[in-house]
Amino acid sequence: MKLRAFNPRATEWQRMFGLADAFHTGHRHLDPTDKTRDGALISWLDRQRYLKGAGLLAPVRIHELDQLGMIWDKHARSWDRGYAHARAWAEAHRHLAVSAAEKLAGHAVGAWVGRQRKNAKLTAEQDARLTALDAMWRIEPDWNRSYRRMLAYLTADGTLDGPANRTGGEADPTFRPGAWLRKQDKARPDGKLTEQQAALLDALTRHTETVTG
Repeated sequence: MKLRAFNPRATEWQRMFGLADAFHTGHRHLDPTDKTRDGALISWLDRQRYLKGAGLLAPVRIHELDQLGMIWDKHARSWDRGYAHARAWAEAHRHLAVSAAEKLAGHAVGAWVGRQRKNAKLTAEQDARLTALDAMWRIEPDWNRSYRRMLAYLTADGTLDGPANRTGGEADPTFRPGAWLRKQDKARPDGKLTEQQAALLDALTRHTETVTG
């Protein structure tokens, strides 16, 4: 037990994992690119990729790095790198309604998520990973954000009825829930809403009943 506790390799791994954890906490992803500032961490992460590929990295360590969003095949799969930044965005904002121009740590996360919405070659696994971050990720970002504002309004005792010009309350005074709902009522019969959008709108009534009940 004493030999295991003072194993230099184990101690060094924990020290470097601590740096990786700190980087993830500060940036919400594990994709350091600044070799001047994070050179040691970049080299260590490359070493972990090599060890995993050679079957020499313990499953428990693989699991710990996975929790930080480790990119195992960084050079061969650029999708994983884009996903890492999308995951970081989702952890910070709780959704993937990212505007096209949005960037995160220099990466065009908005443009990347936009490409995935139109990506006909997206695998079922990739789709599931993005859906786990935001079930509405395929919906156009403005609509996604407005729907979330509507949910917040209803949760704060808002109502589905009332004048179109009513506001979202003190928490969201620029939002016009009535006007937004009327716009959806016009879009639905014109076939301008997807099945998912229509289902989400129908769910608003159930949400209101749950909140008030």
